[in-house]
Amino acid sequence: MQTADPGAVRRPLVIANPSAGRGRTGRDLSHLVSALRDALGELDVVTTAGARQATELAAAAVDERRPLVVSLGGDGTLHEVVNGLMQARGALPGAPVEAAALPALGVIATGTGGDFGRALGIAARVEDYLAALAGGHERALDVGLARFAGADGAPLERYWINVLSAGVGGLVDRYAAGAPAVLGGRIAYAQAALRGIVMCRRVRLRCRVALPDGAASERLLDSHAVAICNGTTFGGGMRIAPMARPDDGLLEVIAFETRTRWRLMGRFLTVYAGTHTSEPGVHHFTCRALRLEPLDPPARPPRGGVFPLDVDGEALGDVPLDVSLIGHALRVRAPLSPRS
Repeated sequence: MQTADPGAVRRPLVIANPSAGRGRTGRDLSHLVSALRDALGELDVVTTAGARQATELAAAAVDERRPLVVSLGGDGTLHEVVNGLMQARGALPGAPVEAAALPALGVIATGTGGDFGRALGIAARVEDYLAALAGGHERALDVGLARFAGADGAPLERYWINVLSAGVGGLVDRYAAGAPAVLGGRIAYAQAALRGIVMCRRVRLRCRVALPDGAASERLLDSHAVAICNGTTFGGGMRIAPMARPDDGLLEVIAFETRTRWRLMGRFLTVYAGTHTSEPGVHHFTCRALRLEPLDPPARPPRGGVFPLDVDGEALGDVPLDVSLIGHALRVRAPLSPRS
């Protein structure tokens, strides 16, 4: 792993994952860095070689008072960078900490999914990400906080910025990661979704929610999949929550409660167009926080988990799950007029 020049702490920092995009990011890295310097001027670049390094580098960038931290890689890289910034935010003196106290977040998506850029109104081309960075326009966005059971049953806590899904979504993430390198992002996620639908189980869940008006509510879900959304898309372009806005303090929840896998497959085919929320068996509601827990937890959880989680594209754990939002927690470089 390269290290930044400690004497140049005011320059933007680019955290690059050369393994992203099945190695394409590493092959194109010199060109990408040259384009970033053309867009931003002098900057420092560090590359990662393992898990959690991007988190450590982003946290260090807060201490170094960097003006901007750019995630160059896939969804996993962005997830780690967001967690590094937010973990450092929690360690800063004083409460609450304003987003202005942290470096702004920039994104160059070069991985398989690249869904967070769509929520910002950035097309899936490097040129569009560079234009968003160079424009200097910043939006203060909400960040989710999830607490759940890890693979070994121990409690975990992670920040997330786009979509947290459970059930089929947790399986899709595992299958997409193992897709052949020749498949593009959309095809990789499409085949992973079909495989996930075949392998998933419908689970009865208790869902306790904090509603937008401050009231509390409880509902029962009998679901193959639940998506908790701050952003609009996941899975390489599936428009899971077209109504979501990442700066309104609200979570958009989509639950698939179809009775059979065949019907679930039909519903998933409509997600790319964003028309699924009007289909039978698909339910949408809005809240500020929620808790998901299985009604009938097995004595010994199955190998793949009871209702496995996908946290911003990372397969990280299982229910029970608690989710909340931290309003306007990070400043993100984005176009002036984001598209829905």
